[in-house]
Amino acid sequence: MVTLMDQLRRFRVIDAHAHNWSHFADADYLRECLDRFELRAMVMLSNLTGGYDPSPDEVEQSNVATARLRDAVGDRILPFCYVNAAHRDHALQQIDYWSGQGFCALKFWVSQRATDARTREVTAAAVERGWPVLYHAYYRLHGAAPPNETTPLEMAELARSFPQGQFIMAHMGAQYEHGLRAIADCPNVAVDYAGSINEKGAYEMGLALLGADRVVFGTDLPGADYYANVGRVLELAVDDAVKQRVLAGNIERILSLG
Repeated sequence: MVTLMDQLRRFRVIDAHAHNWSHFADADYLRECLDRFELRAMVMLSNLTGGYDPSPDEVEQSNVATARLRDAVGDRILPFCYVNAAHRDHALQQIDYWSGQGFCALKFWVSQRATDARTREVTAAAVERGWPVLYHAYYRLHGAAPPNETTPLEMAELARSFPQGQFIMAHMGAQYEHGLRAIADCPNVAVDYAGSINEKGAYEMGLALLGADRVVFGTDLPGADYYANVGRVLELAVDDAVKQRVLAGNIERILSLG
């Protein structure tokens, strides 16, 4: 019987969207998961201390926690710098400091919209350093959104302002049919489909609209199921070379991992 892990061993796999909260704050447990899933590496997007509008101290706590976990686990952890651009000067200081500590990209969550002038200033600093910028973007049909949660259309507007920059829109914008179309004409925006949403058809539409170089595998671990997420890639009716780009090749190129 061929198992899912047997199929995965044909590929290099990097999880490009994870968080160091819950069990993943424990370095030993995280290392065990990396080994169990046979992951080459995992992008760590902070523990998001402070909720929707974190203070500078809370942002700094998040980045320190990411750094400590990276130091404990090793270079299989790819740390992104988390900022709140509403505190512009502090966000710029965080980019300056953590770029010297081996962090490799910028992470925005929901503290300010992509169209905010402060967002543009902080994005400019990251792009000048050659950092990719990952932005949580959601198009919500139901329920109340966080006050400053950005939408896929706003994500597209930011990316067009920095054509020389590289962006990743997380979650394919949640409603993938809307999210993918919103950024389809932005060649500098890749997407991940991390999370528990994980509807069949999302990866297929992403590849059809964006091409094989703009779709990135991520899970949102530990808040989602690894096997369900990776299974969506394995079941694609595409060549193994395309699956390999999605599972690792694209994020390796985006982060210049060699």
